[in-house]
Amino acid sequence: MRTSVVGLGLVALAVGCAAPAAAQGLFTDARRIGMGGVSIGRSGSVRRFNPAYRAVPARTGLEAQPKLTIPLPLGLIQFFSDHPISQLGHDPTFSPDSAAFNPVQALDYVLNPPLFYEVKQAPTPTNDVTFGIGKNFLQVNLGQASELVPEDEFGLGSSTRLLDPGFDVKGVRVSVMTWLHTEAGFQLGNTLLAFLHDSVPAQDNTRYNVLTDGIVEAGFAPTLGYAGRVWGDTATGIYLGGALHYYLGVGYAKFTGDGGFITGPIIFGGTNPVTPDGSGLTQYSKPGHKLGHGVGGDIGIAWISGPLELGFGVNDIGATITWPDTRQDSAYYRDSTVAGTGSPLGYSKPFANHVETKTKLPVSYVANLAYTIGTTTLAADLVNNGRGTTLHLGGEKRLGLVALRGGVSRDQRKRLEFGWGGGVRLGGVSLDLGFWTHSNSLSNERAITMATSLSIY
Repeated sequence: MRTSVVGLGLVALAVGCAAPAAAQGLFTDARRIGMGGVSIGRSGSVRRFNPAYRAVPARTGLEAQPKLTIPLPLGLIQFFSDHPISQLGHDPTFSPDSAAFNPVQALDYVLNPPLFYEVKQAPTPTNDVTFGIGKNFLQVNLGQASELVPEDEFGLGSSTRLLDPGFDVKGVRVSVMTWLHTEAGFQLGNTLLAFLHDSVPAQDNTRYNVLTDGIVEAGFAPTLGYAGRVWGDTATGIYLGGALHYYLGVGYAKFTGDGGFITGPIIFGGTNPVTPDGSGLTQYSKPGHKLGHGVGGDIGIAWISGPLELGFGVNDIGATITWPDTRQDSAYYRDSTVAGTGSPLGYSKPFANHVETKTKLPVSYVANLAYTIGTTTLAADLVNNGRGTTLHLGGEKRLGLVALRGGVSRDQRKRLEFGWGGGVRLGGVSLDLGFWTHSNSLSNERAITMATSLSIY
């Protein structure tokens, strides 16, 4: 019983806190980190989500965007100093057989990869968990960690464009884009939520469950696009961009499930005090089956007027993928012994085969604003990647070859995170330093990361 509860609790904590990690994003540019994650100029989220920016001329001089940014991963030095690579297989932190095993810290490393140096680490709430156990009584008090158990539906996901090789001729672009869409969602049942979050004692003959759903799909898309200036000149102008995609799906898999356990008539007695059970429906189209297909598009607009620029872009409009050859399977499991067999009751059987199904890529967008006057740049962007909206505000002040930066972000949980830093540029090379508060850990307290990167102009 205790193993099942703690295991489900860790799943709840891990996935519940992975959503803000995805929202924050894993930035590798110390300049952007120092400005609170905002995209300025013609790079980052702005160019990714707004096809009009393909036609906007790049800035020059000290305002130019780097051609290449190389992160300096000081955090890996810190990590491998604490956890030598030759000992990772026997590291007490990651070994369940060790008395020093710390699953919460291990999950923190997953949610917050140690690429950069942690100036302030978030505390790990692991020392105040108590159990109340009797003949027919079980109660778990997670202490401060109970605040991390999500009360609502939670999840993570992304819609990513991995590569987009192609060529441009007078604003017309022909390319082949690769795409990847992933989603995972979880919802604690009312009884399990009360048990973990509110320390309600376990009840006999009661089901404790988690509802789950997820999807992963990938493919490529021949694309025809256009970006160009439709009004004005290089000083003041309006730029429009668009792209039409013919999505071809290589494969996908989707799952919905309901899993948990049922307590017996006596929690700590009888022949079967707890019964794990679960059911689910999977559907998939494997690589090698008929390709999925669908049509969708992107649109974008940018207005540039001297020091001021505004932009708005939307991706994957109407992108519904039809999969002509899908298999659907139903599954059921219950760990109660079947009479005469000594085996648990469970099965997985085809529900339907060679059927047509549909999936839909999430619509994502960016709205951005930037203002440059003299040696000062202020910027803001609002980004939605299909899983919620994140706001970034930031600025940069250049004093000769030195730049000072600061910014703030509001993540999907409506928490404020702060960034600050600076950089020194010598010719075509810039060394940048950025500090960033984050909540990408199993704690309600912020941590502070120091990022370093080298930019080549």
